Amino acid sequence: MIARKSLLIVTSQFLTRFLGWIGLVVLTKLWGSSAPEALGIIGFAMAFVALFTFVGDLGFSSAHVKRISEGKDLGECIGTFLSIKLLLTFLMIAIIGLTLLISETFLNITFYDSTLSVVVLVFIYYYIFSNMSQVPITTFQATREIVKRQICLITENIVKVPLFIAVVIVGAGVVSVSISEQWISLLSLTYVVGIFSSVFIGFWLIRNYPISRPTKKMFKSYFVFAIPVMTLSLVNTFSINIDKIMIGYFWTSIEVGYYFTIQQVLQIILIFSSAIGIVLFPTFSKYHSDRKFIKIKQTIALSMRYISMIMIPILVTIVMLTEPIISIMLNDAFLPASLVLTTLTFLAFFSALGTPFNSLIVGMDKPVIAAKIGIVMCTINIVLNFLFIPKEGLLSSFGISGALGAAFATTISCVIGFLGFCFVIKRLTGVVILHKYFVYHIVAGLVMGTFFYVVRINNPIIVWYTLLIYIGMGLFIYFGVLYLLKEFKDKDLHFFLDLCHPKEMFKYISKEFKK
Repeated sequence: MIARKSLLIVTSQFLTRFLGWIGLVVLTKLWGSSAPEALGIIGFAMAFVALFTFVGDLGFSSAHVKRISEGKDLGECIGTFLSIKLLLTFLMIAIIGLTLLISETFLNITFYDSTLSVVVLVFIYYYIFSNMSQVPITTFQATREIVKRQICLITENIVKVPLFIAVVIVGAGVVSVSISEQWISLLSLTYVVGIFSSVFIGFWLIRNYPISRPTKKMFKSYFVFAIPVMTLSLVNTFSINIDKIMIGYFWTSIEVGYYFTIQQVLQIILIFSSAIGIVLFPTFSKYHSDRKFIKIKQTIALSMRYISMIMIPILVTIVMLTEPIISIMLNDAFLPASLVLTTLTFLAFFSALGTPFNSLIVGMDKPVIAAKIGIVMCTINIVLNFLFIPKEGLLSSFGISGALGAAFATTISCVIGFLGFCFVIKRLTGVVILHKYFVYHIVAGLVMGTFFYVVRINNPIIVWYTLLIYIGMGLFIYFGVLYLLKEFKDKDLHFFLDLCHPKEMFKYISKEFKK
């Protein structure tokens, strides 16, 4: 059931990201060389406002998932969490407003080349709605009602993308000359309309759930769990967004556009790991409450094997075919970001491998440990950003600065965090970290990479349909090698076929809605 729920999340999130990618493609194709600048302005504004979003959560979402998965009263949990979210949202608005007032009125600090003030104001509304959408979304995650959760998430792009494309098409003739504040603002508004629709659908799906008056005891229970996560929430939010702000400060909106756009493309890759984490957190929490430690070890081992098996061919494909992927998925204006894509793909790989460990630590009610690792990782990321991003940065003599410097900083900190999780998990549970199947996956990946290398030498020009053919052939070679090494067995094939069986998936979806 964990696998089927994960597949459902992967499928729905892939559809969501695919819709978002269509919007990006239309923008990059129609706006041409103006696309990086436009996306850089939007990316900078989102990152600036997102710096304050930690105030809207402070770790209470994790507490909500934890308490419901432990079997606490559902109505009391929802009532408590809703009250907390409303309070924190108003606090977030007040802090953003106060910061803007002080910076512009008293400190005379204005926005830099990378953004427009009106776009920043638009995204304040976006994150207000985004914060409130977490009430139904997190509740569905806690109750493991994955279908309802994914409906909330996919609604945003279903509504946003058509509006986004319409604005791009209408404004294509205008921005071919220069970037207009009007068109960037209209693009930003499509994000707000999309997230508002997600909030509406989420609260409609949760309308019949019990909502009880918050109690002092339940609030204290949430607060105790959230305390160690609060600092992590702050540092993590700062770490995720400071890179784009620093790129905009030291460079221009075009450089921000490179980094922001590549991040959006990589969201498709990160879908798998996020899906695993969403399902494993409440699952491990329940196993730990029921003291099913053998089930925990079995689940960890199986998760790691399939994550490695799926992520390695993705890593090899992107590393070996970076330039044609960028040219086809975006346009040639983004080719300067080729090394950014390659570097961040390694980030996605290690992030995916570490997902089960993070879920297990928090699910075992040890958020303090996860927080400590997260704080170290985020602190390293922030320090490296300051060292690598500036034009005269530490590695600028090697061509590593700007967007590429940010990518290196984030990837290095992620690898350090992964090693930290491995060490802690080994001490807490005794779970075996290194397995021989890693070697088999790497060998198969090297054979696959050799095939791509030969293809690139003999066929330097690759169009979209030949790219798909080569990727298909590469996957056939990869799993063929695993089969010869007896790593990919008949039971694995049956597992994937059963997982993708539409009838069984429909049964699961129907069962959840009947529940």
